[in-house]
Amino acid sequence: MQIGVEELLRVVPGALAVTSGAEHVVDGLSARGTQLLGTARAGSPLGDAVAPGELLDALDAARRTGEPTALPGHALPGAGVPGCLRATPVGAGVLLRLELDEHVGGGSTRAAGFQQLTEELCRALTPADIGRLTATVAAAFIGADACAAYSRTDGSDVLDALHHHGWPGATPAQFTRVSLQRGRPMSDAVLTGEPVWLEDADQWRARYPEMAPVGVSEGHQACACLPLRVEDRDLGAVVYSFYQPRAFDPAEREFLLAVAALCAQALDRARLYAAEHQARADAERARDRMAFLAQASSLMEAPLSVEERLRRLGDLVVEGVADWSAVHLVRGSRVERVTVAHLDPAKVAFVEELERRYPPDPDAPGGAIEVARTGVPVVMTDVPDELLVASARDATHLELLRAIGLRSAIVVPLVVRGRSLGALTLVHAESGERFTDDDLTFVGQLAATAALALDNAALYEQQRLVARTLQTALLPSELPDVPGVSCAGRYCPPSPDLTDVYVGGDLYDVHEDAERGRWALTVADVCGKGPEAAALTALIRHTVHAEVGHGLAPAEVLRRVNTAMLRHRGGNRARFATMAHAAMTVDDEGAAIAFVNGGHPPAIVLRHEAQRSCRAEGETLRGDRVEWLEVPGTLVGVYPDVDLAEVRVRLDPGDALVLYTDGVTEARGPDGWFGSERLASLVASLAGASADAIADGVVTAVTDFQGGRLRDDVALLVVRVDP
Repeated sequence: MQIGVEELLRVVPGALAVTSGAEHVVDGLSARGTQLLGTARAGSPLGDAVAPGELLDALDAARRTGEPTALPGHALPGAGVPGCLRATPVGAGVLLRLELDEHVGGGSTRAAGFQQLTEELCRALTPADIGRLTATVAAAFIGADACAAYSRTDGSDVLDALHHHGWPGATPAQFTRVSLQRGRPMSDAVLTGEPVWLEDADQWRARYPEMAPVGVSEGHQACACLPLRVEDRDLGAVVYSFYQPRAFDPAEREFLLAVAALCAQALDRARLYAAEHQARADAERARDRMAFLAQASSLMEAPLSVEERLRRLGDLVVEGVADWSAVHLVRGSRVERVTVAHLDPAKVAFVEELERRYPPDPDAPGGAIEVARTGVPVVMTDVPDELLVASARDATHLELLRAIGLRSAIVVPLVVRGRSLGALTLVHAESGERFTDDDLTFVGQLAATAALALDNAALYEQQRLVARTLQTALLPSELPDVPGVSCAGRYCPPSPDLTDVYVGGDLYDVHEDAERGRWALTVADVCGKGPEAAALTALIRHTVHAEVGHGLAPAEVLRRVNTAMLRHRGGNRARFATMAHAAMTVDDEGAAIAFVNGGHPPAIVLRHEAQRSCRAEGETLRGDRVEWLEVPGTLVGVYPDVDLAEVRVRLDPGDALVLYTDGVTEARGPDGWFGSERLASLVASLAGASADAIADGVVTAVTDFQGGRLRDDVALLVVRVDP
């Protein structure tokens, strides 16, 4: 009865492959054949994997003559193996098998193979490379049909697979990590430091009955479990398995232990190399993290709102530290997520939609909410699926949670001055990386930076609130209705990112002197910013109100303000103000204005009638409709006696008076100063517009001139006689 190819490969010692036909198509490969014949595959010509030469010539000869043909083992692809190859005709094909040294008795060939293994191990640099060579080249050298190399780290009770080769089916996946447990052959070899020899299936069943079904599966018989040790260091173990029973006599055992010792020495060297490489990598990582923390600290120094600071922090984190970041803040009795970040905006939108559909339970234990409340950090090297199952509301929710791809997470509290402000969450997902306890220090430093920034941001917001409240108190909540006249006032503070001071010294005001049937118009600019300037601004406003109520003329009002400022500032001449003040009386023909200027930029009178005549003639001469009120006067709050000149001007229907502070004309942009000429041209172009339109036009132009960011505060008052 003719034996089948698979059976032939299994029962013939050293069988590698069976081929047929003139092209030597591979009909079957043994495990060792797969190992030694390069990329040979069943159903393909062996010539696809083997270069023309001795091996193919021997197969041709055996097929042509019907006689066995021998050739040296180095004829195999790559470096070959020590021993003799035989091509033997079988039926319509040829059986290729390998006879190792122990079969042919070549001690010199074994020595050559040992030297070859030594050279290849010396070139290997990493434990993974050593494991691969141990499980492939060394296994082929000693004639093993399957091999597994394992590593043990610093006395751990778990062995990690470096490389498997020759094991059938799903066996390798079941033994990627192996717990050390007495009563198992590899564990006994590691724990005792002594090799375990099992010469056939019967010995497996007798000595290790629980492990025998695995050890003798797929026809395996003999097995050698050898510890990998250097001096007193346990480095792991190597398991060599054979399809045929094998008598491990003293010489054979000595030889196999020598091979294991060689592999152990190489593994020890590779570990030292890996440790040195890791030390350098750790140093570089520490340097990079310090640079990252410095960058984060610099980012957090910007005077921004809480949400903006956290958004920028999240964007920075996902650029190089984690795949996802999120921040939760304690707000009263609740904990709220205020930001989430990922490099892919679509994924951020996915998470936001997920939370919209399934709002997080604020009372649920675990995760960021609990860390924010307790101040105790959490490190999840692996995010278990059980956690997602426990968090899901239904099957759809679970599917969506799994779609995020969470792999590892670390959650640390945001603590400052002994208070937990919230929690910072970092997540690894698609990158496949893992957080460990070693990352806790770095992430904790990042969280401390964020917490300090949050505290500063809260102070910043508090300062802004105080500033807005104070600034609001210095300006009229609304301008009064003046019969026959439209009034528009504007105040614009400098852009927050360009100044640390949020209370300016600019003032505009309109109030009624009902007893005398007139209206007081005031625009002032106190030198400086901040609380002291605000105090002087308040002093000016209230003094003007009081003195106007006493019936004083505009020049005398400024003198009273000057006296009050001198009394208030003491000997500090750095505190002064410029001020334009007028008394306006409205009649049927328009408005009469008595105007005085205390060192303030000149006012502008915009004539409506001149604009009409210019348009009728097709002209656009600015001077036909813009007049400057250049009235001499002394700064207020500097000298005991001030020189002031009071002038009178008439506003006809449609005419407007424009008062402003130096934040308009001294605005600086790419084209230099905004200046008086530019302002006059702008105001002229607004002839015929309402008071509000004129005021808004000036503010918009000055803001745009500076690229949308004001560098100084601006106050503006426009008074226009209704046409």
